[in-house]
Amino acid sequence: MSIIMFDVDYFKKVNDTFGHKAGDTILKQVVKLAKKHMRRSDIIGRYGGEEFIICLPDAFMQEAIVIAEAIRREIERTHVDVDGKEIKVTTSFGVASAAANDQKNSKLIASLMDEADMALYTAKNNGRNCVRSFEDPVVIH
Repeated sequence: MSIIMFDVDYFKKVNDTFGHKAGDTILKQVVKLAKKHMRRSDIIGRYGGEEFIICLPDAFMQEAIVIAEAIRREIERTHVDVDGKEIKVTTSFGVASAAANDQKNSKLIASLMDEADMALYTAKNNGRNCVRSFEDPVVIH
């Protein structure tokens, strides 16, 4: 199982500059773009504010990284049209993974969420618009 956490970079600035209607439109577009790269078994949800979480059952780390990077690239190259204004947004991603027979199985999802969140903060603190995994803090572009 793998978990991807991601959020929209500088989202507060988008809301402050273009308004909350634009922010809502951007969030809807981000989810729509993310779903294009997800498998049927994957589940996406809003985790809070501009942050999202994707649960990828039966996905190893490398597969989750490939999916996260595909979503990141798709969002980066797509401009969102709000009232005739094209708004470019980027996103940052954290990825964590564990085997089904992992010894921490009883706390697997909570642990993976914490690890993905830590990887996301690493991505945010080191340039944004990138994918970071919990196991390997090297920027993946």
